[in-house]
Amino acid sequence: MNKTLIVAAILNLFSFTAQAAGTVEVHQAGIAKPLTLTLTDAERLADLVGQPRLAGSWWPGAVIATPQATARAEREHQALLAQLSALAADEGGSAARAINALRHQLQAMPVTGRLQVPLDPDIVRVHSENNPPLQGNYTLWLGREPSTITLVGLVDKPGNIAFTPGRDVASYLDNINLLSGADRSYAWVIYPDGRTQKAPVAYWNKRHVEPMPGSIVFVGFADALWTNKYEALNAAVLRSLTQRRPE
Repeated sequence: MNKTLIVAAILNLFSFTAQAAGTVEVHQAGIAKPLTLTLTDAERLADLVGQPRLAGSWWPGAVIATPQATARAEREHQALLAQLSALAADEGGSAARAINALRHQLQAMPVTGRLQVPLDPDIVRVHSENNPPLQGNYTLWLGREPSTITLVGLVDKPGNIAFTPGRDVASYLDNINLLSGADRSYAWVIYPDGRTQKAPVAYWNKRHVEPMPGSIVFVGFADALWTNKYEALNAAVLRSLTQRRPE
């Protein structure tokens, strides 16, 4: 798919109704009651991210979603959990325990239908292609700027780890034991804006890849010789992790 078609697809997601302007429900970390902005005069994304009430927000980790995209993401997430349950039942033993450990991690993670558009106000304002129309209903999730990265996957100590500037993915895994079936050569970084990057972490292929604060480091399933089911499963987990809702 060429760039023009990708941009057109994104614009189409934003234009799912014929309303004149967008209604955006804004959830901010630390505020129990969401702030609802009815943008009667705001027709484009720049009118949202430029709101004075949102000045100082941590935009690298912000997520904007539509109800349709969120419903789809939640269906896919539930299907993934069911797939992991079935796989654990088939495998048994240490492999089943590892798969169930991953399933429990994902089960505790809320997802939303992230639209893959930049939300940094400067980028939105300067580049017209990043300033699509706002038509219909949206939810904007704004989290706090974090000081940790989150370890997810086939590992014995999932959860948050203090972020250290200059530290690479491999070093975050130094004192972590990998569970049965884990990929020992590669991990994945999911950045706060939803981008993903595959990071070589073994002694024979290690490359310096630094996660930023708020990133997820995911240790997935190793490739299997006779099937590509684990490759597809890793891809499904990555999709869910990119849809993680800021908290």
